[in-house]
Amino acid sequence: MPSSKISYTALTHRVVRESREPLSFAEIMQRVNAIAPITTRNPKGTIRGAISRSHLIVNVGNGRYGWKLRIVNDSVLRLTLSESDCRGEVIEYTGELREALYPAFFAGREYNDRGPVHMKLPDGTTTHLPLVHLHEAHWGTRATPEFREWFESLHAKPGDALIVRVIDGEARLYAIEFQTRASRDEAAIAARNRQIVQAALERFRRSSTDVPDWQMSSHLLVIGLYKFPVPPDPLREIWTRDLWEPELARKLERNGLVYAGRDDSELMIGSLIQQLRDQMPLSKRKPKSPSIAGITDPASIYRLRVTLRDSHPAIWRRIQVADTILLPHLHGVLQLAMGWTNSHLHLFQVGKRVFAEPSPDDDFPITDYRSIPLNQIAPAVADRFVYLYDFGDSWEHDIIVEEILPAEKGVRHPLCLDGQHACPPEDVGGVWGYTDFLKTIRNPRHPEYAEMLAWAGGTFNPDKFDLPDINRMLKFFQSSLKRQAQAK
Repeated sequence: MPSSKISYTALTHRVVRESREPLSFAEIMQRVNAIAPITTRNPKGTIRGAISRSHLIVNVGNGRYGWKLRIVNDSVLRLTLSESDCRGEVIEYTGELREALYPAFFAGREYNDRGPVHMKLPDGTTTHLPLVHLHEAHWGTRATPEFREWFESLHAKPGDALIVRVIDGEARLYAIEFQTRASRDEAAIAARNRQIVQAALERFRRSSTDVPDWQMSSHLLVIGLYKFPVPPDPLREIWTRDLWEPELARKLERNGLVYAGRDDSELMIGSLIQQLRDQMPLSKRKPKSPSIAGITDPASIYRLRVTLRDSHPAIWRRIQVADTILLPHLHGVLQLAMGWTNSHLHLFQVGKRVFAEPSPDDDFPITDYRSIPLNQIAPAVADRFVYLYDFGDSWEHDIIVEEILPAEKGVRHPLCLDGQHACPPEDVGGVWGYTDFLKTIRNPRHPEYAEMLAWAGGTFNPDKFDLPDINRMLKFFQSSLKRQAQAK
């Protein structure tokens, strides 16, 4: 939501957009800080949140991030013509072609990514092809007079193809050619198809559930797999059910690495772990054993019910954690279980007593929480406390100790046992802003419907609660904590 404060999201966009080459996370941090010092208590979380929520800052591989409208340049894509396409009135785009032609499709009105694209025809003429919604999630274009004249001269047949090259994604400039089915280089195309399928499988295995077609198309584009002279067949023809369905049915754990469900999970958890390491007091950086941090061998297991205050219907989670878990680590568990992005300040409150990381700017008494375990602030069943996240939107979570159980060998923690409803989008304006947001996206006639839906990422399901995704992230988080403790 709009704010009079410095927009680190806007600055992050500016830094990545102005760089001619992809940047590492550290380089983005450094450049944003050079423009305006990052004064939030969690600078890495702030920038990580800006990256993870953006549809235009994309991970190009090797931990580097680039500006999508420029990263797609030089991509070459194949559109196999169908019988209806050959009539020349309407051409239906594939998912990857729409992503290449409209890389900012979900980025909101600011980038105006629904207007016509400038398409250079083989004779040098440039025509302006409009974007047309055909049905459901299918998009395409209607032929302009220039395009129709050229296309009719081809006498195209089903199986022939249009080859589209991205010249300048920011300037919306593209070029198109025609290729007959008989002129296909079958061996080269088969090799490209195998390359695409392998990359799609790798991407699929890093997600705990299905990967939407548009996300897969976007991923393959931005990691450069379409920057070859010979384009592969359309993804919908080669990424078939027999490839992805067996993967979907398998437990997504490979060689001891747990793949979390959210697209930003690796960046999110990495930033969270770094934050915990940076804020740990020096006296606690070399504990006698990992159990001091509540990582292994707890005396008891706490079952907590966490409810987002004033949410209707209630947004809640039931989680299982060690009695000795440190409050900073509990913060991480709550972020992952609820679905937040660790982009704002937080604190715990028991009665009038506040627990948080101390800061010189604090204007009220705060108890340093960095070495305080859960069982110190909530020693008994039915004890209650509050977790506050984002001092602007004021997301207050009421937490109650439902049970304290004896620890048993092999009992997993942290673990989410149950819950309901999706986490609200960050920066939506608190519980009341979230209520207005839901009213808007449930009414296609609302004047802000399209803008608000695009701001939320193109889709939002308030009833979504994916327990396996949450637990895979918690397991990944726990294993990262163990590695950190063992490395000290």
